[in-house]
Amino acid sequence: MTLTEYRSYFRLKLEFIYKVEESDDLLKRLIRAYFNWEPVKIGLEPNYVLSQRERERLNIALNKLKKGKPIQYILGICSFMGLEFQVNSSVLIPRPETEELVQWIVNDEETIQSKEFLDIGTGSGCVAVSSKHLRPHLQISAIDVSVEALKVAENNAKINATNVQFYQADILTKKDWETPLDIIVSNPPYVLPSEKKQMKTNVLDYEPLLALFVPEEDPLLFYKKIIEFAKHNLSPRGAIYFEINPIFASELSAFLKENNFYSVEVRNDFLGHPRMIKAKKS
Repeated sequence: MTLTEYRSYFRLKLEFIYKVEESDDLLKRLIRAYFNWEPVKIGLEPNYVLSQRERERLNIALNKLKKGKPIQYILGICSFMGLEFQVNSSVLIPRPETEELVQWIVNDEETIQSKEFLDIGTGSGCVAVSSKHLRPHLQISAIDVSVEALKVAENNAKINATNVQFYQADILTKKDWETPLDIIVSNPPYVLPSEKKQMKTNVLDYEPLLALFVPEEDPLLFYKKIIEFAKHNLSPRGAIYFEINPIFASELSAFLKENNFYSVEVRNDFLGHPRMIKAKKS
């Protein structure tokens, strides 16, 4: 089977899940990762005949894609802020919206000034590691309740040659931090169980539900706990950044103001949804 013939086969098998353009992109990512071929090989060498081993390897991935498994978990890697991160089912796949949150933070921290930075619920470590990579002067620590997630995050820090300190902790019970913090950032669980019907199966079936869902009856649970933690551990005029569920932007803004935070600012993501919020401690 030639490369172009396999591409047609690949498209056919995924036509009920992905558009043609998406299928083609997935195939290009697979051949780059598996065989170190440039994606243009399909156009430059359309009559290249795949070996049995090459077809078998691609077919294994294809069968996983047919079941809805995300390409990032199949390859075990993803890109975030121009860096490579390893991912597995213990951590969420880093999202473009979270890149916008990191960009906001690093834009605010252009002045080379040492600051204590804590990432709460670090998951893959994408926020902590990319922030440290872009702003080496920041003293960055990160916590997560999941030991398995922390193993992934620590490995990602090594891969990207960044010095981030990781700790196992549950923010629902954590009260104190050993040093005053200047920056707190978190992308905590914020999806309501009632929103499941709007979500794709490749998220529900493969990504860690612990990192996604918050109790329906207390949608701001993690934000409230983090804000309470920040009241005791964030330095005066220190900043707190959140990624948020757009439907609770106004409610969370009000809660921050009620708890003596000021300069509360909400920003939209690239899709126009209110997705990020920043506030400063009085």
